[in-house]
Amino acid sequence: MRIIFVRHAESEHNAKLSEIENTLLTKRGKRQAEYLGKKLKNQEISAIYTSKLLRAKETGEIISKIIKVPIKGTFEELDEYKGEHIRSRIKLLFNKRLRKLKKLLNKISKEKNKNKTILIVAHGITNKIILGHLIQLPLRKQLLRFKQHNTSMNRVSWSKDYHNWTLDYMNDISHLPKRLGDSR
Repeated sequence: MRIIFVRHAESEHNAKLSEIENTLLTKRGKRQAEYLGKKLKNQEISAIYTSKLLRAKETGEIISKIIKVPIKGTFEELDEYKGEHIRSRIKLLFNKRLRKLKKLLNKISKEKNKNKTILIVAHGITNKIILGHLIQLPLRKQLLRFKQHNTSMNRVSWSKDYHNWTLDYMNDISHLPKRLGDSR
């Protein structure tokens, strides 16, 4: 099994066009999502899961249309985590919510030994937490240092020989033309 987890495309909030955090994609974001969908077309994805937040759902919908795989589910567990919460109240914040996220990841990846690819469309910090959980990195503030550009792709693969997840690539935005790359 392979799990590809991507960060949503540029949203109105990312582009500083809105103070509201749960916004739709910008025109640039929609183009980013289209390029990501074209890149993912060759991946033979069997299921798509997204966060419930608008920017992730819209990114997932654009990808879904391009690769012709329906979204199997949207989950609150994949919603964004705030960086300041991770730094200051990690144990209080994560006990319940992190258990739910881990339970969801275990459910999604229960058929690890099958030759299939799952796509998760989530958020920057959420993706870092998923990465940490799957490849067993301690959940500390150092995990926040990993960059996640808009529409960046991360992929882990299950090793049948070693019975663990291995990181194939992280923060890959090679599908984006330079003009659509992360502006930050």
